Amino acid sequence: MRKIIVILLMLFPLFVFSDIIEQKEIDLNGDSINEKIVLEGIHVSSVYIDNLKLSIIGKESTTVNLDFGVYEPDISFYDFDGDGKLDVFLKGYSGGSGNYIYYYIYSYEKGELLSSKQSLIDLQAEFMDNFKALIKYKNYYTYIDLSDRKKQYIKMKAYNEYGQFIGDYKSLFLGGIAELKPVDFEHDGIYELKGTISLSGLFHADRIGYIYFIYSIREKQMKWLEISKVIYVK
Repeated sequence: MRKIIVILLMLFPLFVFSDIIEQKEIDLNGDSINEKIVLEGIHVSSVYIDNLKLSIIGKESTTVNLDFGVYEPDISFYDFDGDGKLDVFLKGYSGGSGNYIYYYIYSYEKGELLSSKQSLIDLQAEFMDNFKALIKYKNYYTYIDLSDRKKQYIKMKAYNEYGQFIGDYKSLFLGGIAELKPVDFEHDGIYELKGTISLSGLFHADRIGYIYFIYSIREKQMKWLEISKVIYVK
């Protein structure tokens, strides 16, 4: 008779503890009493931190699970919404080939998220006939001349010899936010976000140019927008 041996394995819960990544004290609400701001997360590696969690400890304490991970997280404080109180600005890098920026702005005074990740800009970019690209933001638009890539685009069957766009996908590639920092654009004590977004053509390495912007968190709109073109010199 064949014997059947049953092996019982005991399953123990796996506890993962967060590390304190950064800790600062500052008066966020203007009552002359410092709040303690604590950023926690789990080290997936020596440089990448996941499951970020922001805690603010004061008369009114709160904890926010950020639901993302970054490289080089950093916390700083600015008034973005114009209420005279400091908001928490968290910034970090995604890593990888793009190494885009993730960010999070939280108002302790209002108890709400003001802006996060890469949701602040509604841009549209697409190929047009005659070797041009259309860049549009709301009711504003401009064109970029792509005639310096004429031979390449015809060879790749994105355009025909008559300058008509015949490619499969009309949209250009808009990268994530590559640079981002707070600036007091109007010198009124209220901070905006100044950043850069990459613009590519048929594929990510087909870099056309860069979009530079200044965005108002308070007004929820662009204050300044400029587009540069990359020129390749043979």
